[in-house]
Amino acid sequence: MASILEQARERVRATGARVTGARVKVLAVLLQADEALMHTEVQRRLEQGDAHELLDRVTLYRVLEWLVEAGLAHRVSGPDRVWRFSAHGDDAAAGTGHAHGAQHGHFKCRRCDRMFCMKPSSRLAGTVRGMLPDGFDGDAVELTVVGRCAECAAAEGGSPHEHGATSDGVGEGVALAVIPGR
Repeated sequence: MASILEQARERVRATGARVTGARVKVLAVLLQADEALMHTEVQRRLEQGDAHELLDRVTLYRVLEWLVEAGLAHRVSGPDRVWRFSAHGDDAAAGTGHAHGAQHGHFKCRRCDRMFCMKPSSRLAGTVRGMLPDGFDGDAVELTVVGRCAECAAAEGGSPHEHGATSDGVGEGVALAVIPGR
């Protein structure tokens, strides 16, 4: 099994773009993460890693933007309006819980503020588009569910499904948006 750095290097190389140390190391951080990371969290993980990589904030943000544009990562804005980044990729190769390709939602824990990718669903966009008023035409769907992650629910001594459920089975903290042009 190839190391995370080797996997990241191969993914950058496969885009046909220049392979730089910054691109490879930032992608490796995202591949290792089990959650979507804010810019500052990526920086902290780079500084704490084996290479103790120091990238200035502007360079790091440019690399993150490049990864998104190259299709190697995606970004999602949380309810706090802060961008979080997550690697796209083949789960088996990446060794992470990330599953991308089909549109998928995100889960934001209201206790620890972490954001996680939900399982992809090829039906998500169609389901939400079916909820649009007559004559509306949505291009993309962004879904964020707010609640407690399993770790926080266990720490509080309860099931993550105990709070916020309504009679229709949808949690109170569900935000749907149809985003044109994405």
